Amino acid sequence: MRAPVHPVNLPSAGGPTAYGSAVPILIVDDNAGKRLALGSMLVPLGHEITEADSGPAALRCLMSRDFAVILMDVRMPVMDGFETADLIRQRRQSELTPIIFISAYGSESMANITAYAAGAADFIFSPVPPAELRAKVTVFANLYLRAERLAADAQDLRNSADRLTLLTDAAPIGIFRTDAENNFVYTNPRWSEITGISFEDAVGRPWAIVSPDRAARFPAVAQVGDGDDHRLMDRFEIFSPGDSLVRVVEWTAEPIEDADGGMLGWVGTLADVSAGAAASAAMEAARDAALAASRMQRDFAATASHELKTPTASVLGFVEEVLDHDSLSEIDRKYLGIAYRSAQRLSRLIDDLLLLGAADVVPAETTYDPTELMPLVRLAMSSFSGAAQDGNVHLAIETGVERAAERLWALADPLRLEQALANLISNALKFTPPGGEVRVAVRGGEDAVQIEVSDTGIGIEESALDDIFNRFYRTRAALDAGVSGFGLGLAIAQRMIEAQRGRLSVTSVVGQGSTFTITLPAAPRLLPA
Repeated sequence: MRAPVHPVNLPSAGGPTAYGSAVPILIVDDNAGKRLALGSMLVPLGHEITEADSGPAALRCLMSRDFAVILMDVRMPVMDGFETADLIRQRRQSELTPIIFISAYGSESMANITAYAAGAADFIFSPVPPAELRAKVTVFANLYLRAERLAADAQDLRNSADRLTLLTDAAPIGIFRTDAENNFVYTNPRWSEITGISFEDAVGRPWAIVSPDRAARFPAVAQVGDGDDHRLMDRFEIFSPGDSLVRVVEWTAEPIEDADGGMLGWVGTLADVSAGAAASAAMEAARDAALAASRMQRDFAATASHELKTPTASVLGFVEEVLDHDSLSEIDRKYLGIAYRSAQRLSRLIDDLLLLGAADVVPAETTYDPTELMPLVRLAMSSFSGAAQDGNVHLAIETGVERAAERLWALADPLRLEQALANLISNALKFTPPGGEVRVAVRGGEDAVQIEVSDTGIGIEESALDDIFNRFYRTRAALDAGVSGFGLGLAIAQRMIEAQRGRLSVTSVVGQGSTFTITLPAAPRLLPA
């Protein structure tokens, strides 16, 4: 009876693969000394080595797991390397697994052997050159890791698409999408209710089916806005085959462009406003409802993100609790780790969508009250003390001006001002390395007051200062430093300050830091009654 399969975990010297991870490698040879020699040559790569002493043993290994590459001896009793490779190729799970044959034959005597037809990815002749073996294994290891990463990314995309489909299917307004030829590729259930046309009947047909009289002049129906704003809007009557009713609908659409500015299609909404057609007052109400539906389209991502945030946070919390248990097996901990990282990515995506929705919010009901600045500054700073401590960044109010600042008041909206100040402090902490400092100072006089947020971070290049408050803008220094963010914090802060009749400005020196200054109208100090 032959010896069983021998899984071996050789000492790791660190993984120099392109993606920094160890991969499983199978060595198949009936000679234990040769298996040990091959495994020793691969030790510097830091991979996980499994040994099999025969063809049948190799097949048993493949039944339990996948391998990045197989090193196969040609000459083995019972079943030689070519026979084993042929059986490996017959399994769907391993039909593409690369096999490197290790042969003691001379290169001339091997010339007539159809090894590649048997599934060989490569040949190495004995004695095996260690450098050559490591180089070839590294190539296949990197391909294996890349394939795993692409498969994980593809699954994430499929999951995201499934979640988005659930959200749009539940939307209270009709939603549709077309391709570059203006043919429908998606309609949600509410769209079918309004038009009386099923999804199956709509797909592949032009969107003129809901407005035949407008087919000749679409897409230039009614462009809303100027310049590069190509959002379209129209109102018209449609005949619904399902209930023999004439409906008045409000329709909006926006173009979908590729990276080169080419047209991929349109996405839009369809709202039934028939109830408002009876009288002018009702029509006015219907028009407001249609505009609200249009705004719902822009706020759709933010609303959906809020609904997703709570269950996502619960998933992260419960997975963290389970991971803290010492009783988990190694495989359970591995799978839970994958689930945890996926939930983290989803949580970050939701946060980005929330920020994207917040950037379109116009400050409403902005007040202009006499506001004492120092208590507001201390309140805003207190929420960042933990983050500053975690990042080893000193967060303080500038000494020497604090006492004088106690007498400074501004004419402002306290909530909007605190929100803008929090964005600036958060931004400063994000771009300040450990050991640095973020300092807040309040200054001013009779006509105007300033709140300065200074940091000792990476700074902003002069060419970027004019664009730093634009939505989604990220400086080259931030990208090079790998600082995360969506490019919305400063845009939102500026919007808040300008709504209070103030101004937000910046000065910066690359490598030394930046100073953001809020300037607001001064207000007289309110004395106690």
